Amino acid sequence: MQEREKEKRAICFSLIAGIILLIVGIMMAIKTDSKAMLADALYDSIDIIIVILTLFLIKLYHTPISEKKPFGFSQLESFFLLIKTFMILALNVSIIINAIISIINGGKEIDVITVSLFQFILFIGNLIIWLIIRSSNKKINSPTIKAEVVAWKFDMIYSLGMAFAFFVIQTLKETNFKSIIPYFDQVVVIISSIIMLPELYKVLKENITSVLLFAPNKDLTDEIKNIIEKHLLNTNMRTLHYDIVKTGRKIWISIYFRNSDNIVDIMQLKEITMRCSKELNEKIGNIYFELVPDVENYYS
Repeated sequence: MQEREKEKRAICFSLIAGIILLIVGIMMAIKTDSKAMLADALYDSIDIIIVILTLFLIKLYHTPISEKKPFGFSQLESFFLLIKTFMILALNVSIIINAIISIINGGKEIDVITVSLFQFILFIGNLIIWLIIRSSNKKINSPTIKAEVVAWKFDMIYSLGMAFAFFVIQTLKETNFKSIIPYFDQVVVIISSIIMLPELYKVLKENITSVLLFAPNKDLTDEIKNIIEKHLLNTNMRTLHYDIVKTGRKIWISIYFRNSDNIVDIMQLKEITMRCSKELNEKIGNIYFELVPDVENYYS
């Protein structure tokens, strides 16, 4: 089965599972009047919208490069993920503001037992889906699948935290802390939204880097350099400059070098290029690699 079909199946699975849980989540949010559950449903709805668009664009993501489109449509994927992240950030801010307004207005009591039980059941469902999607992510080099793994992981942790938090609050009803119960739903919303911000920042930074054709993160760049330097170690090639660009799911690597004797051995160049390209694609995937003689220095 081609990688595109595997990716499409994984996305379809995530989409169907997401729609089912979204419908159930909205129904329970309306029934319990819980802002925390409604916030979770709103996050899921944004993810579903982007996933639906992705299904129509998978073919473009896998379009071969050409003279007219030297990078193909790789950046389109990063662009959509960037939009998704901005939408979630805007929703985060809106939800936090609404929760604060609700607290100022005196809060609201909800059926914490029902919410706690439902969130625990939701946690089990999210855990199963996350494990399946994560397994697919190991076999497919796809930023979209990677984003889905992060989304389901957050849903899983969020559901478990909600289940535990609302279970704990039930024990406060007969204590001196019972006065905080009407505000607890809003507090959970605010805390969960704040916890989500670092992960959103990481995804936002990664996709901005891709859209602007910047180099990937330092860890990935160092891994690439270590692999290449290993293959150049016992040669007379001296690395002058690394040109590493990440766009969408593909990484473009051009290494400018100079030989100590100012002579380029074409057979050696071909052999090292093939070895580097093979290891880079095995360990990282979707790599275009080339070794480029620094002609300007040869003639200077």
